[in-house]
Amino acid sequence: MRSMGRGESTTLILFVKNFLLLFAFRGISLLTNLVVTILAGRTLTVELMGEYNLVFSLSNILVIPLIMGVNNTLLKILPESSADDKKEILGTVIIGNFSLCLGLSVIGYMATPIICRFPNLTPNSWFLAIALAIATNSCILADTILKVDEKFFRLGIAKTVGSIFMLAGYIFSIILFHKISIYVYITCNVLGQVVVLLVSIYKLGAVKFVFRKDVAKDIFRIGAFYMLSWFLTTGLNTADICIISALRPEYESGIFSSYQANIRIYFSVFYNDIFAAVMLPTLINHGVNIKRLVGNVFKFMPLILLVLGGGTATLLVALLMAYGEQYPIIWGYILLEAAGIAFQGIYYFFNSLLVIEGETGARTSFGILGKPFIFLLLISYVCTRLFGLTGGFVSFTINQAILAVLLVLRYRRTLRISEPEEERYSFNEI
Repeated sequence: MRSMGRGESTTLILFVKNFLLLFAFRGISLLTNLVVTILAGRTLTVELMGEYNLVFSLSNILVIPLIMGVNNTLLKILPESSADDKKEILGTVIIGNFSLCLGLSVIGYMATPIICRFPNLTPNSWFLAIALAIATNSCILADTILKVDEKFFRLGIAKTVGSIFMLAGYIFSIILFHKISIYVYITCNVLGQVVVLLVSIYKLGAVKFVFRKDVAKDIFRIGAFYMLSWFLTTGLNTADICIISALRPEYESGIFSSYQANIRIYFSVFYNDIFAAVMLPTLINHGVNIKRLVGNVFKFMPLILLVLGGGTATLLVALLMAYGEQYPIIWGYILLEAAGIAFQGIYYFFNSLLVIEGETGARTSFGILGKPFIFLLLISYVCTRLFGLTGGFVSFTINQAILAVLLVLRYRRTLRISEPEEERYSFNEI
């Protein structure tokens, strides 16, 4: 067994330290968001809860062409750039991103009559989905810069302050208006994201606001593959919610979203804003042996799946109980959702590692998801069409399992090709 060298030991300590720091701050933020979710679940009807979660699902899709996968590209490029180049890169990205936000606002407004033909979607909900997407996009960009600089304390403070502001807005709206409106709730979410952005960029550093075509071409070319991969992933994860909203009664849409939407959001926040937020900069900036890390994930995968599934089931039951009696606890749905999230965790992990491979990883990520995408989408549609809510849960689990297996096979093949037969992995070698 190979013992850890001083450099590896220092990197591991740094990873754990930054992870715990961000986990502490985001833990406060997640608890605050949990209170917000429970307030929404207890004050909105099941039908309104369906529309509320539909807005967030649409926002998650709209944010993808705005950020254009640039966040992943910057994680790879900025650590390798000089201070002056970094300022010009950020200036180019900000100008390009602002142009995309402006374009989405105009196109979204013009497309309102067409988009709002979708069941359970009003013009106000659509406009708020656009606003939330723009605010979220800006926060992702600021978050990425902080991650590259490993300013995890500032990142944690920003998320915490934004969540507290959002909760205060929820409580104030309940006291002031008495009558609950999803539009007021979603507006509070938008304003909370704006607060996160303002805290994140405070004294962030100088940026040269110049638009360099050569920089934009390189960054957005690589980012386009990440964007397409992200679009397919998000589209697949929200397809069942949209299909349920289109095919089933509003009550069933609300029940389905109460099981699916919130638990997916919390898992995504935990993975992307806490684990991956520390993991990726650590791997990129400190030269961790990726093959060794992957080998250990393979070794402990059954335990990882069990922990992810058990944690998901526990949180989901707690949320449903907190929502009140109008949301029934159906154990079959809980087990299917827990299994789906566990497989999604494996997929997220291996897909995140592709960021380190630059353009090659971006192309690989898109290729792995792009080839079976239509087939996976058909699984969601057919299962939901034939079996309603049960079909929606089954299709989610099947699709996530397929994606996880595809990426696991890719990395197993990579290790088999590039590693000597006699090398072995141990937990102490991470």
